[in-house]
Amino acid sequence: MSPEFVLIGDPVAHSLSPAMHNALYQELGKVKWPFSRWHYSAVRCENAQDAREQINLVRTGRYRGMNITMPWKKLAFDNADFADAAVVAAGGANVLVRDEDLKLCAYNTDGLGAVRAIERVTGKPLADARVLICGTGPTSLAIATASAQAGAAEVTLLSRDEAKALSCVNRMRTSVDPSEAAVLHGRDYSCVEALIPQVDVIVDATPRGMAPDDEAIVDTGLLHEGQVVLDTVYGHGETALLAGAGRQGATCMDGLEMLVEQAALSVEIWADAMALPVEVDRDIMRHAALHAIA
Repeated sequence: MSPEFVLIGDPVAHSLSPAMHNALYQELGKVKWPFSRWHYSAVRCENAQDAREQINLVRTGRYRGMNITMPWKKLAFDNADFADAAVVAAGGANVLVRDEDLKLCAYNTDGLGAVRAIERVTGKPLADARVLICGTGPTSLAIATASAQAGAAEVTLLSRDEAKALSCVNRMRTSVDPSEAAVLHGRDYSCVEALIPQVDVIVDATPRGMAPDDEAIVDTGLLHEGQVVLDTVYGHGETALLAGAGRQGATCMDGLEMLVEQAALSVEIWADAMALPVEVDRDIMRHAALHAIA
């Protein structure tokens, strides 16, 4: 049976992941033939029971690996036998794989994917940067944790509820090195007028922007030249946040580069588990994603 890999979530119809992964497997197969048999698909899971059934197919070996998108990242974490520190800090997993002991292992590549994407586009390390992240879901927390681990000078989580932001920060502090956790803060949106002009990087890791009429999550008039603005939404055209950030002279990124990086990291995790270590060519996945969008 050919090794099968899958993305679960709701929605998934818009996902570029099948195009990216299958293009990569085809290219890798020209050098290492086992990859030519790999296949990736997307499965919509409308409820938790559907998602659990799909997750169990990783445990039984029917799937050799799985990506998870909203809203099932926490469920994937809860059903795993092992979770790395990034998963614990984020409260959710976006990668599952079965190890040689038949244990279900959970990872989160969203945070490192975002950090590497920002560093690639800007050509600058995130070390010493002041980072502001909108949202308190698993993707937001993964990016916050990875930013702290990359040496950011300050990482602030924004939530409609400051108590929730502070709770998330406290949980992250138990999962990362104390010297990294010291840069984490939690705030609510009443602070944006003072915060935004002072930060170097702004990340919107909420679903805002997926609908055509979604307004920017913050007042884009507060943004300025020299800042980097990442909206993790991709494939929905230019969001209001990025349009406004561009008018202010900021460097703008949608979620495509982050998607490519987290996907490549996923493949490297699965390949390593199958004793097929490989360094993924990100350009192959990026080209396939752009072709699918076009």
